[in-house]
Amino acid sequence: MSLLLPTKQVVIMFILMIVGWICYQVKFLHEQTVKDLSKVLLYVVSPCLIINSFRQSFSAARLLQFGLVFLLVIALFIFKIITSEFIFGKNLVKDRQKRTVLRYAGTYTNAGFMGVPLVQAILGTKGVFFAVPYLIAYNIFMWTHGIRMFTQKKQSFRESFRQAVINPNIIAAVIGMILFITQVKLPDVVSDPMNYIANLNTPLSMIVIGTNLGSINLKADWQDKLAWSGVFVRNLFFPIVILGILYALPLPAIAKMTTLIMATCPVAGVVVLFSLLSNFDVKFPTKLMCLSTLGAIITIPLVICLATLIGL
Repeated sequence: MSLLLPTKQVVIMFILMIVGWICYQVKFLHEQTVKDLSKVLLYVVSPCLIINSFRQSFSAARLLQFGLVFLLVIALFIFKIITSEFIFGKNLVKDRQKRTVLRYAGTYTNAGFMGVPLVQAILGTKGVFFAVPYLIAYNIFMWTHGIRMFTQKKQSFRESFRQAVINPNIIAAVIGMILFITQVKLPDVVSDPMNYIANLNTPLSMIVIGTNLGSINLKADWQDKLAWSGVFVRNLFFPIVILGILYALPLPAIAKMTTLIMATCPVAGVVVLFSLLSNFDVKFPTKLMCLSTLGAIITIPLVICLATLIGL
């Protein structure tokens, strides 16, 4: 892979983010509109993209690789959860709300909004196929462990798991897997609209992310050392550690690179949503998310280039 390719794709995505930022600044997009577009992306566009990723020739080897990547990603999430709790302990972060936000940010990346479009742009549909195990594990962990971190009134594990399983992205993965195994071909009248919708993922995701950048005050927020510690852990520490783990594993290169890209994305925007739902002060999570997103312009190409240089 050319070292310039990931940099070029991240720059293209950053330009799309700027479009979103401008639209928000001139009031073409309002807060409610952004929320509605986020729902469309999560519950309509992303499921279509996931189903499309399974539309390829079946092989037992590829199915086995899919399962191995899924197990790997589960292990990575458990590792990130434990390590984040250790790094952002009570001794380092006294404030409970900020401690919760930092632990969540260390574990969960913006995999859906940024990871999948980036994988799609760099590795194509075959890469998205190996991004699906990450998305499945991400949604299961996010709607069980992730949301329980924020809620004062703890949901039962059964209810949290039910929320994760009925997520449209999980349902889309199940449908896609059935189509992949049975090799049933969707009629054009169904597949063509899905293609059109799936193609919205990259531009619309980046525009929505760009609207969030309008809330950052670079002059003041740039000096927040605690926020930068979260950015360092999310954008560099975990990606480099995961790169080392992936390097040692006997998986296809495209599966390893896909998993790395998904794990190298910035802080998940859901951290702001969960903070809002739990009546947290949203200034810190918003600042952390925006700084992490800006920092990703440098850190994502850096990590991908490092992976390329060592022959991942």
